[in-house]
Amino acid sequence: MTPAIDLEHLRGWVGRSETLEDRCDAARVRQLAASLDLDPAPFTDGAELPPLWHWIFTTPLSPLREAGPDGHPARGGFLPPVPLPRRM
Repeated sequence: MTPAIDLEHLRGWVGRSETLEDRCDAARVRQLAASLDLDPAPFTDGAELPPLWHWIFTTPLSPLREAGPDGHPARGGFLPPVPLPRRM
């Protein structure tokens, strides 16, 4: 059974935004390629990333002690404290 959700409280989160900056340098991309057992050589400065690889960059930094039960940063900062078990 899904817990009751206070929609009025959650409306306070509407319109919030978060901006993150990161470097997508060739060394980090080659490290990812090697981790995925791919040839890292083609990943040079300016090379196009494979689809969805950009998701590995600009992820929020959060100490493990501040993680929620799903391993993501705890809700209540940028994300509202919705009492649902999954984010995706």
